[in-house]
Amino acid sequence: MSALGAQDAAARTTSSVDVVVVGAGFAGLTTARRLRASGHAVVVLEADERVGGRTKQGRIAGEVVDLGGQWVGPTQTRLLALAKELGVATYPQYDAGRNMIDIAGYRAVYKGETPQLTAEAMPEFAEVIGKIEAMAAKIPAAQPWQAADAEQLDAHTVESWLGLNTKHPAVRTMIRLMTRAVFSAEAGQVSLLYFLAYAAAAGSFNALISTRGGAQDALFEGGVWQLAQKMAAELGSAVVLEAPVQSIAQDGTGVTVTTPKGEWRARYIVVTAPPAIASRIQYAPPLPAQRDGLTQRMPLGCVIKVHIAYSRPFWRDQGLSGLVLSDRTEFGPWFDHSPTSGKTGSLVGFFDGAPAQRWADRTVEARRAQVLKDIALYLGDAALTPVEYLEEVWTRSPLNRGGYVSVPGPGVLTAFGPALREPFGRIRWAGTETAEAWVGYIDGAIRSGERAALDLAGQL
Repeated sequence: MSALGAQDAAARTTSSVDVVVVGAGFAGLTTARRLRASGHAVVVLEADERVGGRTKQGRIAGEVVDLGGQWVGPTQTRLLALAKELGVATYPQYDAGRNMIDIAGYRAVYKGETPQLTAEAMPEFAEVIGKIEAMAAKIPAAQPWQAADAEQLDAHTVESWLGLNTKHPAVRTMIRLMTRAVFSAEAGQVSLLYFLAYAAAAGSFNALISTRGGAQDALFEGGVWQLAQKMAAELGSAVVLEAPVQSIAQDGTGVTVTTPKGEWRARYIVVTAPPAIASRIQYAPPLPAQRDGLTQRMPLGCVIKVHIAYSRPFWRDQGLSGLVLSDRTEFGPWFDHSPTSGKTGSLVGFFDGAPAQRWADRTVEARRAQVLKDIALYLGDAALTPVEYLEEVWTRSPLNRGGYVSVPGPGVLTAFGPALREPFGRIRWAGTETAEAWVGYIDGAIRSGERAALDLAGQL
């Protein structure tokens, strides 16, 4: 054996713990903290060179920003409690002034949470939102496949349901854009049952799309990613970075987990990666048919997140909030994300769904040009001269391959849904996709970690 080979062999020692946690996002870090607090030995194996999962820190114009998840709503109590525990304050999303909308050829400015369509379209829009809320209220968020009409709802996409329940083109377009913004997927790709269960898990559809009082209510001073950083610092050497899990072998007494940095032996393992990413691990014995089927049918949405910094928030001079929603642009929606220091102005927005698919493989220069062109269409030529541009192409990220959440198409939940949380021997599943409330959000990830830790604490 060569000297290098001997070093590699020496490095691949087998360590023993009570529980191995796969993934150092909010679900994995929460699981590990809870188990350690219960007196159990844990290790968190993270494939990336950083912690945080689908949250990530960036810096633009001297300000720290979130390149992944960033907002928090008042009913996301687990995330708010964690921030309070770790000493991180929140501040409200800027919403003063008028919002702008441009849908189906009708352009308007308005105040408040309700988008303004034409006078002819508004009654139908209100009726459709009412139907969505009424249907979502009947869905058991934790087990939507057990809804009375689950198979019928799961046979539809959001798009096919719109075709049967809307007449006005502007209403259809508006719901399509809302679906794209929430799921980073097109209405024709999202199961209606999942759409309704997602709303139920947030408390309502309005909670998903609203700023004040909704999911976009507030942000974190210094960014939300720092909460993951603080949890990881507390766990210290129990967090192992750049250690992608290659295989999980289980037997009657435990699991053996293999990574390029060595092997770990544990009594149990918690896998927090989203289903499609978790499927890249080799399992012995192989995954049950239902779980494997789920992983093949639940891809992540497509999203590119963009921050644009300006010398000042010039749109506020026009009495605008910075929020723009349009069916004429590739980029959007976007929001005012100006720092509280007042030193600069900033917008944050997204390529979501089909636009993200179209733009993910193009150059950063091409994306930047499109973003500025789209913003200038509504905010004027001042939008063409930012001081800095920053983006994160989550769809190309090799360890994430998308965001914000995994999105099942029609027929998936009723056929494979129970496998989301069903244990497989000594393997437990966590992650925001498995949450029973606020699925797809950081709060949901935390809740899933709490559930997994509670389950294993009882087993251990």
